[in-house]
Amino acid sequence: MRNFMLDRQTLVPPGYAERSCLLVKYRLPLLRHCFVLCHAPAAGAPAQPREQLLGFFLAQAHELAHAAVGDPQAFMLIHSGASIRKRANLHLHVFVIQHRWQKAWVYTVLGAKNLMLACTAAVACLFGRKKGAAIARAKAQVGEQ
Repeated sequence: MRNFMLDRQTLVPPGYAERSCLLVKYRLPLLRHCFVLCHAPAAGAPAQPREQLLGFFLAQAHELAHAAVGDPQAFMLIHSGASIRKRANLHLHVFVIQHRWQKAWVYTVLGAKNLMLACTAAVACLFGRKKGAAIARAKAQVGEQ
């Protein structure tokens, strides 16, 4: 999805460092305010309780929406459980939206990206290639971070 991630910045705002967290700020075509709140602990660092991190991430989503458009409720969240997410670390996608078409657009972009990855993996399996290698190539093509 990196090809779609325009003006990507990795930040450590106040309150993030002590939680071993990062804020990735970017925009999508037609959507100006997109974020990924990431827990990125150093190797061997004590783990933060998941519930505390999710509470912090939710409070940050409210603040990001308020700062972006003046409405702390103008956002949607996407969180994947540990068994299906790409990365092992806890992270939460925040999309600041004000209209239903923006919500549909977010799902369209994510759906197209995931459909392409699934199709690439299926074609690779049909031709006897390793699934992991096919997925890695597909992610490289769409510029996954």
